[in-house]
Amino acid sequence: MSVFKQKKLRKPSVKSLRAGEYLRLREDVHRYMPTREWMFRRVEKDNTLLVLHESGRFSWNVKADDIDWEAYWRSKEKYVRGKQ
Repeated sequence: MSVFKQKKLRKPSVKSLRAGEYLRLREDVHRYMPTREWMFRRVEKDNTLLVLHESGRFSWNVKADDIDWEAYWRSKEKYVRGKQ
């Protein structure tokens, strides 16, 4: 198993996220919310993530467990490949 595949199995520390990174909600949470991709803004005091709609008009707090971390790692892998 490659080092990158091992990383996909764990969720990153929320403190390592940078403002502006896109996060995707897991398909099995918040089913009433049609928008699945949100822009990360910051970690709140209660350790929830403040995410912003791409329009910038509204935001909300989600739990770290609500995020599809596998999709996050795939997007990171795609970014790294594009830089080479």
